[in-house]
Amino acid sequence: MAVFNFSDVTVDDFKHYFDRHFPFAPADDPDNKEYIRDKDIEIAFKQAQVNFNRSLWSDPEQAKLAYLFLTAHYLCMDLQMAQSGINSIGNFIISQKTVGEVSASYSIPARYLQSAYTSYLTGTQFGMKYLSLLLPRITGAVGLVKGTITYE
Repeated sequence: MAVFNFSDVTVDDFKHYFDRHFPFAPADDPDNKEYIRDKDIEIAFKQAQVNFNRSLWSDPEQAKLAYLFLTAHYLCMDLQMAQSGINSIGNFIISQKTVGEVSASYSIPARYLQSAYTSYLTGTQFGMKYLSLLLPRITGAVGLVKGTITYE
């Protein structure tokens, strides 16, 4: 059975998969902070590695896909923090928002909110996609049968 290795996923893999999602720095100006730099992706790779359990994935290609989405989530969260700078405040997820006469609300299932980790993953669409790929691997089916034990 093939094993997924973090080193098999490159910055170019990330850029290729998410070519429509992120504004990557141009090749002639790779350190331009107005864009996503290779350094930003590499940092997100390291963060994703902390919370990615390779043993849950039997297929290396599926593991790579999930790892890319988890990396994209961390990248987005890092960019949001960078935009806030020293004014960064840890907020809970907004469930209702009103602007003028327009109001929108949504709710996150309680089972996600009860875990600090899964709640954090609902902070971006990439995190929710990762969660959708992960949940079938960590949710088991349990059946109960009523019965008794007789001792002789």
